[in-house]
Amino acid sequence: MPQTVIELLGDLSAPCLHIMPANGFPPQTYLPMLRRLGEFRCLSLPPRALWGDEQPPADYRSWDIDAADFLAGLERLDLHDAVAVGHSLGAVLSMLALLKSPERFKALIMLDPVLLPQPMLDMIRAAYDIGAAEHNPLVAAALRRRARFDSREDAFQRFRDKRVFADWDEEALRLYVDHGLRRTGEGDYELRWSRAWEAHYFATVYTGIWRDLPRLNGLQPTLMLRASYSETFPVESYVLAQTLLPKVDFHEMKGQGHLFPQAAPEETARVIREWLGSRKLS
Repeated sequence: MPQTVIELLGDLSAPCLHIMPANGFPPQTYLPMLRRLGEFRCLSLPPRALWGDEQPPADYRSWDIDAADFLAGLERLDLHDAVAVGHSLGAVLSMLALLKSPERFKALIMLDPVLLPQPMLDMIRAAYDIGAAEHNPLVAAALRRRARFDSREDAFQRFRDKRVFADWDEEALRLYVDHGLRRTGEGDYELRWSRAWEAHYFATVYTGIWRDLPRLNGLQPTLMLRASYSETFPVESYVLAQTLLPKVDFHEMKGQGHLFPQAAPEETARVIREWLGSRKLS
């Protein structure tokens, strides 16, 4: 399938803000945050999971493929000086794209990136390489997810009871339902970001992050946000990242979990907006 471009809001002539989503989440779920960030053209060139193919191709083995796709999309659209905002998986993809082509960007904002300790990254990758990825709890959970629903309202009510959505307001969850599902040929609804793709991203986690991270020093202005209850960016990683990145700005989202861009869009936008202003980027 061809690369997808999702225009979210803003005038086409406005400065570009690109949102790269977390694994399993449509970019539209970031709209409550993006609306509070000023006069940007907000768009997304999302990962391959949202291009329309149900299954990952056999030759997909690393997240840097999606980073290369991202850069190809920016080039095709002739976009420069983008503010790259990425969440979780999307934060790593945005970082990899900036490292490959820093001149395309004017800032990088990483929201609770996947910065697990190196031994854990190596274990995840080793399990994938020997064909044992299903033993990864995140992979197993993704493959068990309910994939089909009788209606959007049926999906909304089922999601409303899930712990992962417990602190989302109704608008964010409605956006997830409206844009995260598609109608099937049988008349019901299925996940647009398939279980197979979600599991595959967990299984093919990028293991070179700690090698690449110091290269951010001296490139474009960078802000890194961590949720205080993060499972992807633990405290030990946060401390190490600050040591490796003396030229990067850090902020901890107190009392928040991994999905703080959806759970606390106003606070997240305030932190980003104030940082952009301090760097004279908005």
